[in-house]
Amino acid sequence: MELLKKVTLFLLLIGGGMVKGQTLKNDVYDNSKPIVLLQPLDMQRVQQIAAMLPEKPAGFGETYNNRKEWDRLFKTGKYAKLLKSADSSLNEPFPAWSDSDYLAYWTKGTSVPGKNMLQKRLLWLTQYVFAECLMDQGKYTKAAENAILELCRQKSWVNPTHDYNKVNFEGKKYLVELSAVSYAHHIAQALYLLDDKIDPKVKAEAIKALQLRVFDPVLNSVATGNKENFFLTNTNNFNAVCLSGTVGAAETVINDKTERAKFIAIAERYHKNGVHGFLPDGYCTEGLGYYNYGFGHFVLLRETVYKSTNGQIDLFADPKVKLIAEFLPKTVIIHDVFPSIGDCRPYTQPSAFILYYVNRNLGIDISSFKKSTFEGRSTDLAESILAVFPEKISSAKVTVNAKGTELRSYFDQAGVLTVRPGKNSDLDMGVAIKGGNNNEHHNHNDIGSFSVVIGDEVLMGDPGIIPYTSKTFGPERYTYKTIASYGHPVPLVAGQEQVPGAAAKANIISTNFTDDQDKLVMDIASAYPVKELKKLEREFIYNRKPRGSLTVGDNFSFSNGQTYETALITRGNWKQINPRQIEITGKKDKMLVTIESKNEFEIKSEELSEGGKPYTRLAIRLTKQVKEGAISMTFKPLR
Repeated sequence: MELLKKVTLFLLLIGGGMVKGQTLKNDVYDNSKPIVLLQPLDMQRVQQIAAMLPEKPAGFGETYNNRKEWDRLFKTGKYAKLLKSADSSLNEPFPAWSDSDYLAYWTKGTSVPGKNMLQKRLLWLTQYVFAECLMDQGKYTKAAENAILELCRQKSWVNPTHDYNKVNFEGKKYLVELSAVSYAHHIAQALYLLDDKIDPKVKAEAIKALQLRVFDPVLNSVATGNKENFFLTNTNNFNAVCLSGTVGAAETVINDKTERAKFIAIAERYHKNGVHGFLPDGYCTEGLGYYNYGFGHFVLLRETVYKSTNGQIDLFADPKVKLIAEFLPKTVIIHDVFPSIGDCRPYTQPSAFILYYVNRNLGIDISSFKKSTFEGRSTDLAESILAVFPEKISSAKVTVNAKGTELRSYFDQAGVLTVRPGKNSDLDMGVAIKGGNNNEHHNHNDIGSFSVVIGDEVLMGDPGIIPYTSKTFGPERYTYKTIASYGHPVPLVAGQEQVPGAAAKANIISTNFTDDQDKLVMDIASAYPVKELKKLEREFIYNRKPRGSLTVGDNFSFSNGQTYETALITRGNWKQINPRQIEITGKKDKMLVTIESKNEFEIKSEELSEGGKPYTRLAIRLTKQVKEGAISMTFKPLR
């Protein structure tokens, strides 16, 4: 397969292809297609931007020369662990490059050894830069220079997963993707922070590598329209991450103002595709983990552009950014627990860096998260520096109203409802309900899925991400039960799982929200390739009164007799206490599930893992074929 075809296939798979958001009126929002396409640079706009830029390039924070600020950081004592690690590594050889680790993606079907190697080598540079800036003794300078040269001379900066036909590994071509831009931005920040401590020859080689591996390929894609560096027109996290790293590195090391202005112009135009990837209501279909990653880098990109142009270009000026920032307070279930929808790890927390930044720059009130602080970390140099030098952060305020989310949050475009007990209820249970469609970014086939949180534990719900392999973003993606609907608390209809694709969508039939009770009804029949299926509606009723409950009911009918089952997904301990009741126990909380149906049913269990943390699928299966039927499950906390 040709390189371009592989890139196109990968783009469709990682983004889920065509993404449709569903509203009550069944309006369609396609956030997979870019809203701006590749075109040559507008040199008139480039010259206008060049006039906004400072004479010299600059990165985030202060160079080591600002002893007042770096001595202040040293005196906090927060970097003792980093310094100890840097000292220890001075007596060790730099982590070796391993062809076999990099090629494991092709030989063993896993990118983990290659990714770990790339990240470990980069981390050594980060710790030496921080350590030298903190101490200013020349102790770590040579090690930092050696790390820069090691990185610049290694065969590839690209994650093996993205190295199509091994063109980077073999030195045939340089593609710009997530790992490559991380290398670029880290190296650029290292050159800036260590300033004249770095040997001019080392600096020259580093800038040449940045030009060859990142700057030139991006400029070539813009000039010629080649789609090899597809992040420019991508609408998921790739867009913000790659723009942030590319533009951040360019503004940090390129001396020529016009050349620097080209990259600001690129950010100004193509960031719109990434913003478009969020649904109009601000929802991130990729899940919280990728929100942290993608929007976190959009924050870095915004700060780069804002700082470089002295506030004359502000990517936060788009009103939609306010809605995207509200994703965090609107998505939390209860007790700082978030759903693990799509490719998201269970119990993922909001990025402390994003909370820090949006609180400062958007004036957002994130209630309990407002107390979050960020002390810097050694794994991301640009983010760490930006966080520990707050005086460098712009302070333009755009008020974000996150009120009105105490009882519920409803993303009508996404078809996602989060319901909470509220302050006046003694019910310690919250629920996240997922409609949407099966062609979203980082999609799982999960129409009608839901997660139940008791206290601070997810006792039933979406199992989340499993480790990536060479099959994860290919044609075999949905052979994994955890990604397919089989590993979600949704029906199995006539033995058939849900199908991927935009046509498999939750049509919202009705909603009724009150202070005491929330009700949502969705039609999920389109998700199942069963011609005999005439009706499949799933009804959610959340009652937040004292001793309240969640009831999930399915109503279905066929043109002739068919099998039907639904499922519960849990990582808790469970036991069947009678023919129609299941008790699920977590570390400290319990939940009772009561099943009601006029049809006879049985409960069967199955343990699943697929490389991730094991979980149990409890199938609630009708024992006979039926033409029509109904089954409900009621969830209540046990005291």
